[in-house]
Amino acid sequence: NRALKAQLDSTMSQGLCLIIENVEHEVDPMLDPVLEQAIVAKNGKCYIRVGDSNIDYNENFRLYMTSRLPNPHFSPELSARTTVIDFTVTQKGLEQQLLVQVLNMEQRALEETLAALKEEATDNTKSLQLLGKQLLDRLSKAQGNLLEDTELVEVLASTKAKSKEVEGKLAEARERAAEIDEKREQFRPVATRGSIMYFVMTDMTMVSNPITLQPSGWMYNCSLKQFLDQFDYSIRNSEKLQPASKRVDRIIDFLTYQVYRYMNRGLFERDKLMFKLMVTLKVMVVGGALTPEDVMLFLKAGSSLDKNTERLSPFRWMSDKVWLNAVQLSRHSFGHEQVVFFRDIIDDITKNEAPWRKWFDENEPESCPVPDYEERLAMERTLGPFLRLCIVRFMREDRTSVSCSQFIEAQLDSRFVAPVTDAISDIFDESSPRKPVLYLLTAGSDPTFSIDELAKKKKQYPTDKVSMGEGQEKVAREKNNNAFITGGWVILQNSHLGIGYMSELEDVLLKTPEIDDDFRLWITCEITPRFPIGLLQIAIKVTLEPPAGLKAGIYRTYSTMVSQELLDKIDHEKWRTLVYVQSFLHSIVQERRKFGPIGWCIPYEYNNSDLDACLQFLEKHVSATVMVNQPVSWVTVQYMVAEAQYGGRITDDLDRELFNTYTAKWFCEDIFKPTFTFNNYQAEYNYKIPEGLEIQQYREGIETIPAVDSPLIFGLHPNADLTYRLKEAAEMIATIIETQPKDSGGAGGKTIDEVVKEQALDLLGKMPPDFVEEIFRAQIVKLKGPPGTSDKGFAAPLNIFLFQELQRLQNIIAIVRVNLKSIAMAIDGTVVMTTDLLEDLGSIFDARVPRRWTNDASGAEISWLMPNLGGW
Repeated sequence: NRALKAQLDSTMSQGLCLIIENVEHEVDPMLDPVLEQAIVAKNGKCYIRVGDSNIDYNENFRLYMTSRLPNPHFSPELSARTTVIDFTVTQKGLEQQLLVQVLNMEQRALEETLAALKEEATDNTKSLQLLGKQLLDRLSKAQGNLLEDTELVEVLASTKAKSKEVEGKLAEARERAAEIDEKREQFRPVATRGSIMYFVMTDMTMVSNPITLQPSGWMYNCSLKQFLDQFDYSIRNSEKLQPASKRVDRIIDFLTYQVYRYMNRGLFERDKLMFKLMVTLKVMVVGGALTPEDVMLFLKAGSSLDKNTERLSPFRWMSDKVWLNAVQLSRHSFGHEQVVFFRDIIDDITKNEAPWRKWFDENEPESCPVPDYEERLAMERTLGPFLRLCIVRFMREDRTSVSCSQFIEAQLDSRFVAPVTDAISDIFDESSPRKPVLYLLTAGSDPTFSIDELAKKKKQYPTDKVSMGEGQEKVAREKNNNAFITGGWVILQNSHLGIGYMSELEDVLLKTPEIDDDFRLWITCEITPRFPIGLLQIAIKVTLEPPAGLKAGIYRTYSTMVSQELLDKIDHEKWRTLVYVQSFLHSIVQERRKFGPIGWCIPYEYNNSDLDACLQFLEKHVSATVMVNQPVSWVTVQYMVAEAQYGGRITDDLDRELFNTYTAKWFCEDIFKPTFTFNNYQAEYNYKIPEGLEIQQYREGIETIPAVDSPLIFGLHPNADLTYRLKEAAEMIATIIETQPKDSGGAGGKTIDEVVKEQALDLLGKMPPDFVEEIFRAQIVKLKGPPGTSDKGFAAPLNIFLFQELQRLQNIIAIVRVNLKSIAMAIDGTVVMTTDLLEDLGSIFDARVPRRWTNDASGAEISWLMPNLGGW
């Protein structure tokens, strides 16, 4: 800030306070002499040299700095020079604030009465203290016999009467305050749920992409003001009911769903289920149904157990990982009542191996009765859904995501797992001249077409577009300044290439005195941790990824791309059928990417522009054929869709052959027959083409599609689902573990430091002895080569390989031994707890392998990769 030096000069010389707001990880180097208190005394005056000038120093000067960062990592130098105070709102503190907020909106008279009571009680307490003080003052100044001082006796009597009167008023005030508090407490569940939702929103900022390690959570940053807007909106718009208990239930339901929709709009697909699961688990923990240990059990399973110290699995069909999970499950006590629900699970599996094996091999075990436990699970109303989720996650990890959706539906509502789409018109209605819309980009996504289409409807076309990059900040500045006056729309594309201008944009939007009401700012940006937090905390965040699931994909198409206007363009049933078939194909080819190389050899970025081009072609083709009583040229349609439109992206011959097969099957005369189904196999649900003239009839048909897709509809074997779902579940659980608080320990009241130190010492005791190079070199020299050869020692290639492997193994042993000792000493305070050691400590607590054990400083792999510490 250019004015910083002038402000510093003014406040320091006059002995005033200076507040510097919104400090990031670093501060201006100009402040270093001030922070170091480099005061120089000369000729009876004190001054500090700042930059190239001396500033007079007044000892009353105070410097305060504030930061909006949710979890700042200040440098050790800055932390040493300043006093760091954590002013972050706590869950209980926010709950109290929200309670006042909801009562001000629902029971204003009650809050005003309470405020008046508190004020009256404070005045009465003060007057009581004043009476006591006056009496003591009179007594201290009295002379002679106190009993003969009639004036003093009268003052004493008067004081006593007033004191009784004031105490009576205070007692009455306490009773009335208790009555009011009892009425206020009826609304506390609303404040509690609001506090839970806000803290889950902030937890999402710690999320990172498990594959690329990109800090995508940074782009999820939300301010408390944004949350309070949603909180107030929920109270205003939820159903008004009597008595208060029913009204509270309605507010809680509306608030939970409103915040979910608000966050869901700006989350990447991989994080949406995770957010809903975190909300559900947090609600149950705060509500007392679960303990934090129950949640950690679900996340870690048996990953902290060592298979060498546990008894071996007696079942061939059960892997070591599943066996250790079952062992851990049999030992855990659930809920605050500490019920060991699965204590006999190992004995039960041993006795009834056949039913358990059958359940284990089911395609959808989460929907099948659990052997030996089904009745008990059904009777357990509070913990039942969570216990069912645990057994599926422990025994069939690949079905964890599906089971999580069932758990969320059981605990919250079916609305939370139904496909949702946010129309750009709704996003526009929520935006304002000072509230920009930020699109988070992924490969192949571009909102420009949608924005332009909306601009045409709002009579704001053409929009001003600036593709950010070197030298474009000046252009963007001019376009915005002009649009502030004219009320135009500005689209800043690829803003991650213009972070400098993004940093000043928050001040420009908030401090420009007059902005035309029609002005709108649209920003597109890729994930970058350098994006300014201030802009993130005022912007409406939106992602454009294709939704997960076939049903959600088609539903979005029929909510955004396909409208009633499009269906009415050609008044013929064949046109409406072709639109649906094209939309179905679009969702199929997009969703097939989730299967990895089994789905497509190369993951092509099919997007809405491909669908739009095909719909435009089909419209012209139907107009030129069907509408003039000519048959549809299927060869032409198949070629244009598979080779020209989507095919323009395809580079692999096998992928091209696959796409041609899809179009040959689904773009033919059969689709006009009433018996046509997209699936050519026997199934409980048949994918048919809905019939009707209205778009609502198609949406109702889409609603009947199963939420969980069978791989068979994509033309794949059921096992294709296994790899994808295992990967999905492992990534989700690993990410949730990252977001869990590390400020409390595990069971038994131990702190995290005590738990990790115990584990570190235990692992040190299990470490093998060091391999001394001189010894194993001498042993390899004597070692014979492969049978049938005369090679010996280092003349045999296999012996050289063995020597190199032993060197590498010793390197890992040394790294792990030193690391574990360092962690134990850092916990004791013998050595400094560095950032790296703190990260390793968190990994061990989470039963994950510390990154330093598997990768060197350059990121190269130096040892075997395992998902958990026990297996490693």
